Amino acid sequence: MASPQPPYPLPNPHQPLCVEGQSEQVTFDGTWITIQRRGEPVRPSDRRAHVQDITAIDVRPARFTNGQFRVEITSSDGRRARAELAVAFRSGRADDFYRLGATLEAARAGMLAPPPPPPPAAAPDPGDELRRLWQLVQIGQMSKEEFEEAKRRLFT
Repeated sequence: MASPQPPYPLPNPHQPLCVEGQSEQVTFDGTWITIQRRGEPVRPSDRRAHVQDITAIDVRPARFTNGQFRVEITSSDGRRARAELAVAFRSGRADDFYRLGATLEAARAGMLAPPPPPPPAAAPDPGDELRRLWQLVQIGQMSKEEFEEAKRRLFT
């Protein structure tokens, strides 16, 4: 069964998803979510979280005041306490933050899902196997009778 496609394409480091809040900008590159002051370069003091550390995502729409986009995080090893990243936004930006939330959920689901099972091993090519067996005969590790028996099993 194929996994469902996310409602929006997942971003990548070369084309991150950027959403502007009231005074801050949220950037998601497919792995990290970063919250920084709008229009300023990336700084060490910017708030960042890995998508695996996200435990909850909440978008509260703007009604009488600003809306709020909230991401609850905890470290994947469970050592750090829970924290919250929040960004305020005006009512016209709600759809952008819903899109960001859906994209984060899709990325979380993809990272938290178990990896697909490995494909079954392909049967060895009979010609290659025959060559390998003949080489064993030539170097003296197999008799011609053993070779004939292995060849019979290979082609039956």
